[in-house]
Amino acid sequence: MTIDITWISWGLAFLPLAILLLLMLGASWGAAEAGPLSWVVALAIAFFYFGAPLDVIGYENAKGIWSALTVLYVVWASILLYEVSHEGAAFEPLRRGITRLLPDPLMQVMAFGWAFASFLQGVTGFGVPIAVCAPLLVGIGVRPLYAVTIPLIGHAWNNTFGTLAVAWLGLKEVTGMDMATAAQTALYAASFIWVLNIFGGLLVCWLYGRWNGIRKGLPVVIVMSLLQGGLTLGLSQWNDTLNGFIASSVAFIAIFALGRLKMYRDPKPATSHIFTEERRRADAMPADTGPLAGSGAAPAMGSGGGAAVAMEGGDARGMSLQQAFIPYFALLIITFGVLLIPPVKAALGSWSFGLSFPQTVTELGFTRPESAVRFAPLTHAGTFLLLSAVVGYLAFTSLGTIPKGGLGRIVGRTVDKSIPSTIAVVALIAMSNVMAGSGAVNVLAQGVAAATGQGYGFLAPMVGGLGSFMTTSNLASNLLFGTFQQSTAQVTGLYGPAILGAQTAGAAAGNMIAPGNVLLGTTTAGILGREGEVLRITIPLFAIVAVIIGACVLVVA
Repeated sequence: MTIDITWISWGLAFLPLAILLLLMLGASWGAAEAGPLSWVVALAIAFFYFGAPLDVIGYENAKGIWSALTVLYVVWASILLYEVSHEGAAFEPLRRGITRLLPDPLMQVMAFGWAFASFLQGVTGFGVPIAVCAPLLVGIGVRPLYAVTIPLIGHAWNNTFGTLAVAWLGLKEVTGMDMATAAQTALYAASFIWVLNIFGGLLVCWLYGRWNGIRKGLPVVIVMSLLQGGLTLGLSQWNDTLNGFIASSVAFIAIFALGRLKMYRDPKPATSHIFTEERRRADAMPADTGPLAGSGAAPAMGSGGGAAVAMEGGDARGMSLQQAFIPYFALLIITFGVLLIPPVKAALGSWSFGLSFPQTVTELGFTRPESAVRFAPLTHAGTFLLLSAVVGYLAFTSLGTIPKGGLGRIVGRTVDKSIPSTIAVVALIAMSNVMAGSGAVNVLAQGVAAATGQGYGFLAPMVGGLGSFMTTSNLASNLLFGTFQQSTAQVTGLYGPAILGAQTAGAAAGNMIAPGNVLLGTTTAGILGREGEVLRITIPLFAIVAVIIGACVLVVA
């Protein structure tokens, strides 16, 4: 690329992201409003400044829309799964059951927002932990804003080695690591991820009750981080694919054992500010007379909702925790049955379709290689969610908790809630593709590297986080910035495995600020349009974690 890296070129490359952040954080716009405008700005800058011809812009938009559809499949299916549980009046039995198994409110929050979210990330990923756990937290009385924020933080650490290590395998592929380099990089990545894991647990406790929350939750954080982060570190030298799955599974089981400790065993009322007034009042009354008892209450998903509301029919008083969890049991069984049995995965994954794109070159000489984007629907997380929703609908119908006309209401609410999500996801992903295809992303990264020199290691995790912010994907960030981080380490004389480890750890942390993930949470938690409020909480927390990891990189790189 022949364009000089100047403050003007760097500022124009950053302008679409600046507008996106300004509108979402400063003007409280939702992603569905801010995303399309930022997309238009990115298109204009790509054409008029970076010399991207119309055919290049067309191809990049087509890539973005195609990629968005694969993401939206998860979004639509997640909303459908939520609506099935909503219509089936399953949230109140979930609240009662988890309260019984884990009577301490902090343990309930950590179970859903950290342990279960991490477990889902270990198996499915692609935003599923946020889409599933946010409404579950709302269902136990957590305010929707925190119900979105907590799993965003809690699941982030497992983004590299979770989802059967797809992000890690992508980094290995794009950088062409040999076995020795890969082992060293995995060691650094797992070490930095352990830092993210520890602070993720502490941040969940901080949101719950500030310093009192940390003091109360510290024993759980220590044990859980030893299992999650410690196992990830150990398994990084043994098995890529099962690393995140094993670490998160062991920890998810362990949290119920930790809940039997004396300090967490006795029932306590929910007093934290993250809980709704309805939950506090319910905890202050006898279990069988509280305002939510036997009502079949479920969290609302309207634009301003989130409090518990009565269902349009259905009676969940006789539903057990196990019955309420039927859709999620189905999700786990289907996912395990497909992804963890190689012959089944290979057979189902053999059917795929997609689009091929030619090499593109801008007028300024920036080249993007030809690529082919494939979609294997039978092994996609969206299909797992869709099948789980079908199983849940059939189960709740047989239990009598979905009244007549329930299917129509489920489909209608799913369509209504999918429209703004679809607009936002298409705009955000298409914008990131246009920026990448025009060379704007390269300008951003090269400008940062040129300005920092040997101190670049401190910013390596932030670059990874920027990639996740733009693409809502640890994998995409690794593919986008992996070779850049590798070449920057060589030019500056920094230790390559440490820089690449920081890239993927930063990309994992970046998932807590990725607008696409935030959008999944606000949609299923019933606060669509309040993405900026979520980002006001998660961006400072991401910055803290990125600074800590960056400081570690400076020491070892």
